[in-house]
Amino acid sequence: MKEYVNTIGYLIGTIMLVGCAAISDTLPVGNDVISVPASATISSSMEEIAPSPTITPTEAINQPTPPPPTAMPTIQPAVTPSPPRETPTPVPFPTFDIAYSELTEEAATQNLIDLLETNRGCELPCWWGITLGETNVNSLEAIFVPLGFDWNKEFETLNGNTFYRDYIDFTSDIGIVQSIEVRGGATEETYDRNEAWRPYAIPRVLERLSLPENVYVYYPFRFDPGGMQAYRLFMYYPDLGVEIDYLGKASLNGDRSGWAQACPNILETDEINLFLFQPGTVPDYLERTLPELSLPLPKLAEGINPYDLVSWEQATESSLDAFWRLFTESDEGTVCFEFKTYWTGD
Repeated sequence: MKEYVNTIGYLIGTIMLVGCAAISDTLPVGNDVISVPASATISSSMEEIAPSPTITPTEAINQPTPPPPTAMPTIQPAVTPSPPRETPTPVPFPTFDIAYSELTEEAATQNLIDLLETNRGCELPCWWGITLGETNVNSLEAIFVPLGFDWNKEFETLNGNTFYRDYIDFTSDIGIVQSIEVRGGATEETYDRNEAWRPYAIPRVLERLSLPENVYVYYPFRFDPGGMQAYRLFMYYPDLGVEIDYLGKASLNGDRSGWAQACPNILETDEINLFLFQPGTVPDYLERTLPELSLPLPKLAEGINPYDLVSWEQATESSLDAFWRLFTESDEGTVCFEFKTYWTGD
């Protein structure tokens, strides 16, 4: 029995030595890594881990190489080229075709006085020998420049070369004079030369042309003109083609509210204006010479003619016959009349 045990112990010892020798070939020494063969399998007492299935590689599929990305062009906003800047051409200062008189001021003044007195032998609407519908506008330079007037060919105007106020504007058609506008009166608020305009004082005009068809009188706005208290009086002869009007001083009547008083005198008249035309050729002569908007009237009811309110008859509450007698039966400068103002504000 003792020998059997010894024999078993010997065998176990031999097996252990052989096992240790075999293991010593693969155990790491120091920090060596344990190398496990790929074919080794590890079993467990609980379950056996099956080896990984063999994977057969699939044949490689040649995929086409995608083309390199195409660069997108940068879109620039469309720019319209500016036109080349033109160098501005200097505009020459306008020159007017004016024929200047070389007559002395003294001689020109005497000629003007003679023309106003005689009208060169013709009657209104003829002016200084200029006959409407007949006289060629191109002939005026040769006639009036030697008499002391400057002639503006472009605007067809005559300007006196004196200290008198005398301005004549012509309207022509195909070179023939059709109408004439005359501006006269005081200059720079002085009346010392108004004597030359005496032939066109109200009494003298009535003597020459008789009773006008219409007379209008009103108290103008204070700023029309110059802020002075004034009257404006218009006389119309449409059948003759004559309109003549006056601007002079007036005064408000303190004893009669809404009324003013005027005493026309050619020597104290600020403006004398004439519009001369061929009868029947200027149907709007009234609006042209006395615009409705210039009348200083309150707001009127529908249907009321504003010209009726400033007519001599309504403005003075008298008749045209009374107007005639007033200016033909008394000496000039001694005649006064009262008229409605309608508007006297500042």
